[in-house]
Amino acid sequence: MRLLFVCTGNICRSAMAEAFAEDLLGSRNGECEVLISSAGLEAEEGQPPPTEVVEVMHEFGLDVAGHRARPLLESDIEDSDLILAMAMHNSSRLLTRHQEAVEKVFTLKEFVLQGEAKGRAIPEREPEKRLLELRRWIRHIEGFDALGVKGELNAQLQSFFLHYFHLYDHSFTIDDPLGQSREFLRNTALEIRDAVRKLLGPDLLALIPGEARTG
Repeated sequence: MRLLFVCTGNICRSAMAEAFAEDLLGSRNGECEVLISSAGLEAEEGQPPPTEVVEVMHEFGLDVAGHRARPLLESDIEDSDLILAMAMHNSSRLLTRHQEAVEKVFTLKEFVLQGEAKGRAIPEREPEKRLLELRRWIRHIEGFDALGVKGELNAQLQSFFLHYFHLYDHSFTIDDPLGQSREFLRNTALEIRDAVRKLLGPDLLALIPGEARTG
């Protein structure tokens, strides 16, 4: 499956998320076949990460100096199975342009926080299928099917129902650290790392046997 991280410029948050995810998946020795990439809604093609981003990521043992920004393309939307934005305004803008993607666009924290509530209850063991099942479950609206109108509502109205009420929910957003202090950037990296660990960890993807889990 294809997983895409999205932010504004693709030189900080989504680039860090991509690096953390690639590093974590690399440690899984092929247990989870997920292709990772990142892009930016306003990215300048080929722009490198700021020096401070490179230095902070070095503190985590990761090298993002070779990363180069790329703008979000129509093909990215079509080819990705799961699109995780860094902030609610990123996902809302993306859906304004691509209403057809409403079933697969979330923020990273939205997907993790809501997915944690369901992850342990999903019987499917294959990691890629679990991500798709979580995607379906998180986008489910209680009672929506019973209305008998699903499929008749246009994508714009679906987008409104699914996203409007969380637009200002800070718990679903990772703020842009560019222009902030080094400590703010470091805390942002920690926030992204922890969210990615949960995204690709045992509770959501069941990469370890149930009897080996703790907590």
